[in-house]
Amino acid sequence: MSSKNIHEEPFDRGTITKLEIFQDYAQAWIPTFVMQSYVKEIHIFDFFSGPGYDCNEVPGSPIRILKKINEHLGQILKTRTNIVLHFNEFEPKLKSQRKFEMLKENCLNFVHENPKFKYFLDINFYNKNAEELFFELLPLITKYPSLVYLDQNGVKFISKEYVDELDNIKKSDFLYFVSSSFFKRYGKTEEFKKALEIDINELESEQYCNMHRLVVSNIKSRLPINSELKLFPFSIKKNSNIYGIIFGSKNYAAVDKFLSIAWKRNELNGEADFDIDEDSGKGQLNIFGSKDLTKKEKFQIDLEGLILKSKDISNKDVLIYTYENGHIPAHAVEVLKKLKSEKKIYYASSSPYLTYVNVFRNENIITYRVIKK
Repeated sequence: MSSKNIHEEPFDRGTITKLEIFQDYAQAWIPTFVMQSYVKEIHIFDFFSGPGYDCNEVPGSPIRILKKINEHLGQILKTRTNIVLHFNEFEPKLKSQRKFEMLKENCLNFVHENPKFKYFLDINFYNKNAEELFFELLPLITKYPSLVYLDQNGVKFISKEYVDELDNIKKSDFLYFVSSSFFKRYGKTEEFKKALEIDINELESEQYCNMHRLVVSNIKSRLPINSELKLFPFSIKKNSNIYGIIFGSKNYAAVDKFLSIAWKRNELNGEADFDIDEDSGKGQLNIFGSKDLTKKEKFQIDLEGLILKSKDISNKDVLIYTYENGHIPAHAVEVLKKLKSEKKIYYASSSPYLTYVNVFRNENIITYRVIKK
């Protein structure tokens, strides 16, 4: 085998975080469709694949995808699900496309070492401008259950023309990697205004650590009122810059998977690879004699207020509220059990049945009845 070394520098901590989230989501996404016998073909698109490894042979996104497929080999062979991969790598300013050649070589070497891949796996390699390739492959993204990675160190793919297309797709999940803090520096330039025009006052007043949140909030504000697309940020700190992942899907099963991954990575906020809201220091009383609330505590207080203001509320209503506020069901279950023990609400079962499986798959809808005193 030839050398895998192509990057002169090893992946930094922020890049590893990004790759691990991409990998963890692929791990959760692949079996969702493979285990459904009626799904015969799924597609994964990586528009900025890189060569496959860094200089220390740490795998990049394409190799991580192949490894996750290999982990589900038994189930894939059982259901005979065809998996089609689309890997693109293009360096527009270079005549020699060495990274692209290494991408092909590294991936094909991996496939050669796993001979059972030949029964279900197809890989398409592209050496094209990703902005143009996206629209070329859009019919496939629209037709099949798809996972889309848009991993560029820039902001072009959050332009309205791309987001509008993704908003029209029903069966695809996507993860962007965006250089969000660049808006703080270059937000007044035409290039950045074309991608996303953020109010200058917002840019100047927002804290640097919150730039990725601001970017996602502005993307949401551009969506049609009736849009079903759900967007969630995950901020990543790389030296002095704030980058971030934007996760998008129209499916609550996908939302459940992504939020579970995010909160597992950071139990403080589920939204960053650092203490973005300084929640770790909020256990002490402030100068006013009260305690600042963590993200989780504030959500739980708000949820309790919402429930107690209702005559009754279903587990489906509570679960959707939980997801839309970027939390996992376990955070809401704590509130429901507390309110029941305090005899403020009543539900007949021992469990509040607050999971995606109970609510959406099994349609086991129950009502939490508020006890008025």
